[in-house]
Amino acid sequence: MLGRPLHLRALPALLLAISGCVVPVGPEWSDPEGNSPPTISETSPAIGSILDFGPTGNAALGLAVVLADPDTKDTLSVRWIIDYPPYVDGVSHVAALPLTLPGGDQVKRAPIRFAPSCSDDAISRDFSNHRLLLAVSDRPFADDSQILDSVPTGNYLVEGSWIFALDCP
Repeated sequence: MLGRPLHLRALPALLLAISGCVVPVGPEWSDPEGNSPPTISETSPAIGSILDFGPTGNAALGLAVVLADPDTKDTLSVRWIIDYPPYVDGVSHVAALPLTLPGGDQVKRAPIRFAPSCSDDAISRDFSNHRLLLAVSDRPFADDSQILDSVPTGNYLVEGSWIFALDCP
């Protein structure tokens, strides 16, 4: 063994030194953040109610709604839609200005209120009973002139509706 060159004599010692078990440090995996749907937490009057928005009606003060989203940072997009679905040209439309509720640190958002108005919301004068649809999404609504509650594919949409009586002269 003494007749061998030094590098060949050191080879078994080198192999013994590096043959220990080495466990590589892998990446740390975590589940991606999920997206939960928003909810309509509270309404007054209740969803599905028949409302009378006349001067002496049961809904003269309007609707009050509390929305919630477990994804507290999500901005909620809100639409109040008159006489929809189905879409009827010249009758169905988004009432008032679209509303967004920014996220924060609370699941429940501040209450929102709505009372349809003949003049402000251009409610049809052809009939006195109307449908009011509340559409809520955790993403902006799609721009579709006939599908007023359309959201991009893969996003959440929740809705509540009421029937209301209002004679518009």
